[in-house]
Amino acid sequence: MAFSKIDLRNFRCFDSLSIDISSQSTFFYGKNGCGKTSILESIYIASSGRSFRTSNLESLIKKGSEAFIIRAYDDNSGSILEVKKAKNKPINIKINNSRVTISELVRAFPSFSIDSKTFFYNDNAPEYRRKQLDRGLFVASSDYAKDWFGYFRSLKQRNSALKLGDIAQAKAYDQLLIDHGEKLNFMRENLITEVKEIYYDLLNKLIHENKRAEIFCDLDIYLKPGFNSKAGLMESIASANNIDLKRKITTVGPHKADVIFESKGLLIKDIFSRGEQKLLSILWSLSQNIYLGRSFNLSPILLLDDLSSELDSEMLGCFLPSLKYIENRFVFSNIVDLFGSKISIDKNTFKKFHVEQLK
Repeated sequence: MAFSKIDLRNFRCFDSLSIDISSQSTFFYGKNGCGKTSILESIYIASSGRSFRTSNLESLIKKGSEAFIIRAYDDNSGSILEVKKAKNKPINIKINNSRVTISELVRAFPSFSIDSKTFFYNDNAPEYRRKQLDRGLFVASSDYAKDWFGYFRSLKQRNSALKLGDIAQAKAYDQLLIDHGEKLNFMRENLITEVKEIYYDLLNKLIHENKRAEIFCDLDIYLKPGFNSKAGLMESIASANNIDLKRKITTVGPHKADVIFESKGLLIKDIFSRGEQKLLSILWSLSQNIYLGRSFNLSPILLLDDLSSELDSEMLGCFLPSLKYIENRFVFSNIVDLFGSKISIDKNTFKKFHVEQLK
């Protein structure tokens, strides 16, 4: 399911706001502090029960009010979502007037945020890239979620045994690690392979409109699984037993995986400018969103705040044509309106709002 309309009550700077969301691209613009980011934040909360800006949801209640309410509607299914957060009370989430958990919400209305960390995806630690990889699969596949929990429960027990110096007890969890870990690795590798295909198809379309996009073609994108792929997970774990015992932690396995972006053997973070890194991260996120929609019958919303930050006119020129090829809902913002008569966009699939005029 995906939102086609969202209503806000007493959320941040808004007393009341109702917005119809495009089936593809929805754009908000206006000066700093007008509420652009707050609108994107409300959509994220309505699909995850969490904010991408703060862990304190109570702080989002408009000053002088007792609670905020976010209602979202899906015209295709007729579903109605309500998220309410009152002072000194836990968040209350209902779909069609029935209470649901955050896990159920995330799978019913999936959304993904391209935040400041995502902008420089390749500059971040491997743990961040693993989380980005896992979150999409976690939302899309209940089987992946089961194996993920199974793997990390076993890993925790194994590490506890290693801290006690009990290698025999640690080995007792090896088969569980292998069983769950091999499935995680298979789905991760499959995602990378499929997203790469979508990414290069999107890029080929962009190159026809702007040759500058060719810079993103000559890339080697692959999963570094966290263990010796030639030897396999079973042999890799067995070979690391002495090291694990010495370090008192499991040193190989999918929990050490990483997604690598290289060009001619050099890491992207070492050769791309900040603007180029940001656009690469956006194009990769768009491609992953398309993959999740196609492969798992989802309608994930992708959110991007402050598009032109760090992007020069060349990089913006590379990005804007991609709006014609987006398959799911893409909601983004910018300080200024980027869309003049020279940019051709289907008005039936693109909506634009000047936030200062919405108040």
